[in-house]
Amino acid sequence: MAAVEAQAWPPALAATAEQIADRIEVFREGQWVAEADGAIVGVVFAQRISPAALDEPGLTYDALTDGGTFRATHTPHGGIYQIVGVGVSAAARGRRVGRRLVDRQIAYGRALPGVTRIVGFTRPAAYHLHADAPIEDYVTLRDDSGRQVDPVLAFHLGFGARFVSIQAEYRPEDAEAGGYGVLIEYP
Repeated sequence: MAAVEAQAWPPALAATAEQIADRIEVFREGQWVAEADGAIVGVVFAQRISPAALDEPGLTYDALTDGGTFRATHTPHGGIYQIVGVGVSAAARGRRVGRRLVDRQIAYGRALPGVTRIVGFTRPAAYHLHADAPIEDYVTLRDDSGRQVDPVLAFHLGFGARFVSIQAEYRPEDAEAGGYGVLIEYP
């Protein structure tokens, strides 16, 4: 799982083997893989959180995920199902592995008793290519064909998620995204 994360995310953002082990120990049901030919080719991670967790001022990835471990942030009966990350190996890209993992997480979250919202913080991964634009404009920027310019935002918004808000300094180490996190919600 950590090897797929390392292929899918910039080095400073990929979950480590230790963080993944913690996530599995805390909430096994929310940590999934996709396999092909006996190898893990995709991963997706989720936790349940309380609605109050999103009301905290100055939300950061570390605060919302307990440094990526979920140890202090997962709430077994929390009303919000938070998709924390999805990654696909280089060999499996273009085969809709990530989309299928996220769609199944959404269906799983909807079926859990007490869950009223399914959310995630995504990253505006190509913001560094348009950093002259204010982030508020960038998240709605489209190309000539009408497609969302940012590939990660397009991945979510193009498949039913809705934009909720922008969080400055969500992951300060994410230089490509300017440190921003974009809160999205799946209906």
